[in-house]
This record gives sequence, structure tokens and C-alpha cells, in this order.
Amino acid sequence: MISLYEQLPWLVAMLVLISFSAFFSASEAALFYLRPAERNQLEKGNVGERVAARLLNDPDRLLSAVLFWNLVVNILYFAISSVVALKLERQGASGPAVAFSFALGSLITIIFLSEMLPKSLAVIRPLAISGRVALPLSVAVRLTDPVMPLMRGLTRISRRLIWPGFQAEPY
Repeated sequence: MISLYEQLPWLVAMLVLISFSAFFSASEAALFYLRPAERNQLEKGNVGERVAARLLNDPDRLLSAVLFWNLVVNILYFAISSVVALKLERQGASGPAVAFSFALGSLITIIFLSEMLPKSLAVIRPLAISGRVALPLSVAVRLTDPVMPLMRGLTRISRRLIWPGFQAEPY
């Protein structure tokens, strides 16, 4: 029988990853929900707000970085969730049912706690949240800069192959 104590490091890691995913989801919603007047207000605000305004000057770079990190975090979350579910499945007769319940619960948890709730809260106060998330988000954006040329190349290729008539929308 697998004890909860044995799974505690995995569960703590999952909670940390949910927090990171929630951060990226809320950041995306807050920054891209801003109206033009609010974006102008950011340029005259405190340090975090001015950083947010600078991040929004290159929305493709910002969105690519946010989606990249959210994807990395979510993949790690589901990898850990799978490890725990497999360990649970290997225990006694109720193992498969417990493993399935854990996997389903993990999915519902990440959908609610790292997507629905943070985005819902972020669109309520996008201006306040944008200023608060900008500094750590700017670090995450800079960390993706080395892979950006590859990501842009893949985007260009996919647009030509899958959506040749795709037109970017104005802000």
C-alpha cells in the first residue's frame, strides 16, 4: 500500500506547478484584456505597469512566451500526475479505480485552478494584475528569447502549410 507520505513530494510539486500555470493564465488574460485607454495608463504608472506596457509593445513575443511556459508547466504537471497514478494503480485490488479517480481529479483541478479561476479573476481587474505580474513575466519572456527564432519559424511554416490565407487581426 502506497502511503500519502510517499506521494507528498509529488503532490507538493503538482501544487507548485498549478501555481505557475495559474500565474501564466492570469497574466495572459489580464494583459490581453486591457483596453487601449488602460494600456496608455500603464505607460504612466509604476515600474511594474511600465514593464507591462513594454511587454505589450511586442504582443506576439509576449503571447508566445506565456503559452510556451504554460505548456511546459502543464506537461510537467501531467507527467507527475501520471507517475502518481501509475503508483496508485500498482497497489491492491482498488488500485485501478483509485488511479483513475486521481487522474480525473488532477485534470479537473488543473482546469479549474490554473485556467478558469485565474483567468476569471484576471479579467475583473486587468490593470491591477498586469502591473503585478509584469516583472516576473518579463523574466520568463527573456528566458524564451533563445528559442523564439525556432518558434517563429515553426509558426511561419504552419501558417503556410495549414492556413495559407491566414490574416493577422489588428489589435
